[in-house]
Amino acid sequence: MDSTQLGRAGELALSLYGLVTSDGRLELFSPVADDDHVDLVAGLKGGLPVLGIQVKTTDGLDKSGLVEARASYIPGEVRNDPAFLYAILLIESVKIQALWIVPSPDFNRLAYRTATAGREVLEFRASPNQDDDFAGFRIDPLRVGPALMTRIESASTSPPEWLRALAGQVVR
Repeated sequence: MDSTQLGRAGELALSLYGLVTSDGRLELFSPVADDDHVDLVAGLKGGLPVLGIQVKTTDGLDKSGLVEARASYIPGEVRNDPAFLYAILLIESVKIQALWIVPSPDFNRLAYRTATAGREVLEFRASPNQDDDFAGFRIDPLRVGPALMTRIESASTSPPEWLRALAGQVVR
């Protein structure tokens, strides 16, 4: 698969795992466009979306045995909001092998930063099975539904403006 197909497969896998592991209580939707670095919005069934999720997907480890993902932004536009999460997936076929759910303030603090071609790049590197800076955000893929529901339930009852704008463009 090319990187676009792999990315979409990760979004679909996260949606499937979230739906199944929450007994249908978690709803994940895809915005029509990914202009705002939001691949999925999440909410509880019958409620409004309260989380935006950027999904990063890989199907293999790097030469050091780590999962690697990058997020690239225009300088000064890195989103830093507890309602914005990164979901990093290591997938094999249709199985999620490893999964991290990282709130953007933590991702921004822990990711390695570089500047490339006028872009600010945040680089995630973590082991799928050993302790490192991101280990506290690694979750069992079969617990993704409950993990996201907990975040939704603890989120503000008033979604941020950027998320309200996205809620109008979701594909069900």
